[in-house]
Amino acid sequence: MKTLVLLHGWGASGTIWRRQAEVFAGQETRVWAPTFPVWEVSWLVDYLEKLPLAETVLVGWSLGGMLLLEALSRGPVRPAGLVLVAAPASFCQQADHPWGQRRAAVRALRRTVREDPRRGLADFASRCLAQGESHFQKKILEDFQPQEKGADLAAGLDYLLTTDLTSRLSGMPEGAWIIQGDQDAIVPPAEAEFIREHLAQARMVTIPGAGHAPFLTRAGEFNEILRKVLGEEAGGCKSFPNLRDAEAQGQAW
Repeated sequence: MKTLVLLHGWGASGTIWRRQAEVFAGQETRVWAPTFPVWEVSWLVDYLEKLPLAETVLVGWSLGGMLLLEALSRGPVRPAGLVLVAAPASFCQQADHPWGQRRAAVRALRRTVREDPRRGLADFASRCLAQGESHFQKKILEDFQPQEKGADLAAGLDYLLTTDLTSRLSGMPEGAWIIQGDQDAIVPPAEAEFIREHLAQARMVTIPGAGHAPFLTRAGEFNEILRKVLGEEAGGCKSFPNLRDAEAQGQAW
């Protein structure tokens, strides 16, 4: 049985992957989508050590993808597959890395989530959508809500402000898949191209018209890419049980 691990980004939780869990989890694939309790790579390293990595495909979105890259750079961890979804090597702009967000904008968001978490999350969620994806506004706002047991929002932004993984990319596993929306306003396509150039044998799939959350707004196309990674045919996956069943199984829904 294959294992598919889905790691969410800042402001969300494991439930944001429900459209993938409903498709892939079944007798042939076990799906885990934990909610980060802290934005610390040590937590993720411990989590990965408990998995059958030789049979596991790891998927990291945005900040979850950054933490995954950092975790993989710390040792000879070789999963069966690696998928990076809008995951930057450096979230903020630097003199030698001009892509990404301005530090002043990230600091402003940090101040907002300290004062009014719901407003900060709503602003960020809206920016995750491309111009042609406004009809997903209600759905994405459902996933960007303050989490009682989730990682601290300000701490996640601190990680994004201070972490630079550009020098660690050469040590990553070969053959990663990079999935990128070409209208992403959070992590620009140029950043994804930078990662592709620095990861050995990486393959990049750009989804036209998609923003920062293609697994939500273009779930059908996104899931087809995952099928290729998992090596499964279209009819090979069974429906996932309801979310209460998933939570009972410890899959953090």
